[in-house]
Amino acid sequence: MKTLETENRKNYCRIKGTLVKLVERHIIKKGHRFWDEIDELSWHSKNLYNAANYLIRQNFIYGHGYLNYNRMDKLMQKTEQYRALPAKVSQQVLRGLDKNWQSFFAANQAYKVNKEKFLVNPKIPKYKNTQKGRQLLVYVKQALSKVALKKGKIKCSKTQIWRLL
Repeated sequence: MKTLETENRKNYCRIKGTLVKLVERHIIKKGHRFWDEIDELSWHSKNLYNAANYLIRQNFIYGHGYLNYNRMDKLMQKTEQYRALPAKVSQQVLRGLDKNWQSFFAANQAYKVNKEKFLVNPKIPKYKNTQKGRQLLVYVKQALSKVALKKGKIKCSKTQIWRLL
């Protein structure tokens, strides 16, 4: 595991004494030239989230245990939903789902200890809406085109989406 000292420090800043990692967040609104492509990608992301969540839920409900991120990634790699996105983006979708399940397990444990902290019993992660639903897209540095980076552009892999540095 990398420690902060071995990572590139220019990606971090200190806020109120706490070191935080810098990220870029882009919100694309309707009418933007990349809207249609982002909408389609987030649709595929939602489909992957729901397909993986289905497998995890079925395993959990029928008492076969929890499918963690590593097992889920291995199972989903050959699916159409996984391949519709760049591999690194698909991995981030599955990591997000795993985080949702881990939060459910933590909330469930806290509920068992002190029920007064909760209004209702914690529920397992739900599916995204099949008609209107979209899922967050996370592009890590490895999911960006290296050729474009050398030319001073940020280009998301398997897309026509780019931005000048």
